[in-house]
Amino acid sequence: MLVVTSNLEAVTVHAEGALCTRVATVPMAGGMLPSQVRINGLPLSLQPGSLRASVVHGPSGLAVRDLRPTYDVQLPPEVDVPAEHRAVEEAEHRLSDLTQQLARVGQELEALSKLSPGFPPRPKGAQEPRGAPVSAMLSLMSFVDTELAALHSRKLELERQQRDAEAALRLRRSRVAEASSSVRSQRARVYRAVVLTLSGPLPADQGAQLALEYAVQGARWVPTYDLRLPRTLEEGTLRMRASVLQRTGEDWTGVKLAVSTADLARHAEVPELKALRIGRHQPPPARSGWREAPPGLEELFAGYDASLPTPTQPEPTPLPAVFEQPREKNKSGAMPMAPEPDYAMEEVAEPPPPPPGAAPRRAPARPSAAAPFPEKKKSRGGVMMPRASRPPPPAKVEAEDEGAFDDDEDGLSLDAAALGGGGGGGAERTPPRQNPSDALLDYDRLTMAPAEDLGARGRLQPRPGHLTRELVALAEVHAQLDITVRVALSVKETLSVWTATAPAWSQPPRTSSPHFDARFDVETRADVPSDGAWHTVPVLSVPVGLSAEYVCVPSVEPRAFRTVRVENRTPYPLLAGPVDVTLENEFLMTSPLPTMAPGSTQRLGLGVEESIKVARNTRFDEATGGMFGGSTMLTHHVSVELANRLANRVLVEVCERVPTVPASTEKDIKVEELEVAPLWQKRMPLPGEEKVEGERAWRVVLQPGEAQTLKATWTVKIPGNKMLGGGNRRT
Repeated sequence: MLVVTSNLEAVTVHAEGALCTRVATVPMAGGMLPSQVRINGLPLSLQPGSLRASVVHGPSGLAVRDLRPTYDVQLPPEVDVPAEHRAVEEAEHRLSDLTQQLARVGQELEALSKLSPGFPPRPKGAQEPRGAPVSAMLSLMSFVDTELAALHSRKLELERQQRDAEAALRLRRSRVAEASSSVRSQRARVYRAVVLTLSGPLPADQGAQLALEYAVQGARWVPTYDLRLPRTLEEGTLRMRASVLQRTGEDWTGVKLAVSTADLARHAEVPELKALRIGRHQPPPARSGWREAPPGLEELFAGYDASLPTPTQPEPTPLPAVFEQPREKNKSGAMPMAPEPDYAMEEVAEPPPPPPGAAPRRAPARPSAAAPFPEKKKSRGGVMMPRASRPPPPAKVEAEDEGAFDDDEDGLSLDAAALGGGGGGGAERTPPRQNPSDALLDYDRLTMAPAEDLGARGRLQPRPGHLTRELVALAEVHAQLDITVRVALSVKETLSVWTATAPAWSQPPRTSSPHFDARFDVETRADVPSDGAWHTVPVLSVPVGLSAEYVCVPSVEPRAFRTVRVENRTPYPLLAGPVDVTLENEFLMTSPLPTMAPGSTQRLGLGVEESIKVARNTRFDEATGGMFGGSTMLTHHVSVELANRLANRVLVEVCERVPTVPASTEKDIKVEELEVAPLWQKRMPLPGEEKVEGERAWRVVLQPGEAQTLKATWTVKIPGNKMLGGGNRRT
């Protein structure tokens, strides 16, 4: 089988996971294309059910007939271990050597510190003291001092080298931890692989190019933006970026990258429109794609059964004496009812005679999945006996939690329909047509039972849920590796991307766009390593309309705030995410941008503008009015002073709020706007902004160095014997 190399060409990162496309070139050999090729080096995070293959370039009529996933194990030699791993091992060895040397120096220091001059014991009866060897003692002390000084110097040097070695080891280990997961490996690496079977005009005059598409988990992205504005906040540029994080096990180097808000694992199916007929009841038409088993299916296996050896019948085991005692009569004189026979005590039943013209059916050579091993049951007498051999029941096709066939109203089972022909005498009845379930129409998961399975052989049935393609592929890998552990570690590593902290103000694509999907193609090829870190990739320049506005609410905060109205002039939506704002060449701040549909306008806050001065003054008057003085007039005077200290003209929106009257108290309370200069208007909030009752706004244009005063007066009229809750003053 020819092993071809492949290159990762394109990657589309979805809300959860990614869709990768590899391109492989199949060369010719002697004017012929190989019938089977193998592509190695696929990541362990690959989902086998998502594999798709097609012919990009090649002879006319060439097609991919079959695709089979498997595993690939690479055993590189010792010299192929990555350099960082070798550096970690060398740092560990050096630290171990320094630790041992330091321990030996400590032992020598301890031994030298114990050296001291010794004196022999004075004999009894000695009258004169013995002379002390002063020169020897001085020589010893000089030797000890010299050696201790050398050892202390050596110890200080080793301790310094040990600290440096520990720092170097931490550095090497951190580099390995930060390295890409596609190069972080052990001596043996496990990959996924795929075997492609080609069909068509294999004799060709040129090679072929194949495209392999597969889905992987362990990748996510969030949208971010970059807004560059001049000092005047006019005619800026907005650029969309994508922060991509992936831990799929392979590096994306020089790929055509795209990001999408769609869910990669979402199931979509075209609905089946059924015809509505008026008239007599007719049976539903048979579903296409399925055919019942032909009659006489068992006769196809007659020769196979005849070739099997005849099993020897075991001799019947005599029952214990306790079961041979006669039953006693009860008081009524009748024999007590025999207990229900225990299958463990039944005698071996003789197999039924074979039908005429057919070979005798023989027992299988080994137990199959449909006929499990005989169970053992403990009898009442304490004797363990095997269960009597019985003909296996008809195999039932299971499709997860529902039957493989839907029974009709007459309640016929699958066995009656699967037998095909009729039975014995009497009025024969044609079994009704059965409708296969979706499990039997999923050809990718159907399997044929072995010939040893007497109840299900010759019939297609859904593969059990635990028997996946991965377990089938594992049987072909012959290496001393625990592949299941490697796959489990790969799954755990891919799930770690959801524990990474996302950038500030960012939102997942499915959160900001729950009702629509969009795809954004990156303008240039990009590199995203598999290291579990966020990488920012520029996507495209967004044509938007920008207009600067300054908003001030002096009753809440006597300062003006910079804002930019952003109008989406693109045919696609702009997702919610953080915006990095830059004024000329100076970074200003990061602000959140809400989701913007095509053609919508949103306001983006850019912080406080200190060059616009705002001052608010209020005055309150309370007097009686109305006929006979039965009402109280609450008059509020508000004046706002604005001053522009910028070098350019600005548009300032000053917001005030007039008291509103609830519908239940309109007869008792009235609010009248008396004098407003210049005129204001009711403020219309932008989409996504909260509407405030009674909000008014002045829109004032100030030239450089200009100052202007805004005035407003309104009156609240209430009955003279009442008071507003919280006080009559409302400014």
